[in-house]
Amino acid sequence: MTTHAFLKGCQSAIPITLGYIPVGIAFGLACASAGMPAWIAIFMSVFIYAGASQFLLLASMTSGASIGAVIGLCALLDSRHLLYAPLIKRHLKSNQNILPASPLITDEVFATALADLDKIDHQKSWFWGLSLTAWLSWWLSTVVGVFGGKILSAYPLMNEVMNFAFVALFVSLTAQSYHKNPDHRLIIIFAGLIALMCVFFGHAQMAILAAAVGAFLASLLQNRLKG
Repeated sequence: MTTHAFLKGCQSAIPITLGYIPVGIAFGLACASAGMPAWIAIFMSVFIYAGASQFLLLASMTSGASIGAVIGLCALLDSRHLLYAPLIKRHLKSNQNILPASPLITDEVFATALADLDKIDHQKSWFWGLSLTAWLSWWLSTVVGVFGGKILSAYPLMNEVMNFAFVALFVSLTAQSYHKNPDHRLIIIFAGLIALMCVFFGHAQMAILAAAVGAFLASLLQNRLKG
């Protein structure tokens, strides 16, 4: 592992952390206001590391919903992550292996890696820097939210920023991939159309998963046609 490439990966993660920090703080705030023990909130961010699923679990724990049903829904919601490692592998050089880091692949890490990996020489070191920095920013911001909730809650504008930051981050990363990689444009458009159809027909909760599956299949078809 080269230090320079690792630090470059950390630098590439800065836009991700700028989106993760306010949302991680929001999750910590929500857990604190719900009376959840601090260690449980931090444990969720360290080991589950999935924003939507964590908020869903929190809501179920405070509303008395069936934990089994919620876990099943979270598994379905996060199953798209199973597609990320195979897609990233297609952009790796033969001597690079990022499989140990695959649990740290999120939507934003995936989008950044897909946009930049082809230009990286020491891909493994760069990817570890990218993914570790994003992960650390997520659970450390949860710690800030849990223990600093009273101070931050005094600023109502912070809530609006937190709600918007996560979506804005992913949109900006997708736009970056669209402009930097012409080969990805049709895939992104196809995935976006699938997501819009899910929302239009009343299945918004399935939009991300369906779009990810569509992007994966479109990528396979595109590579087969090229080959």
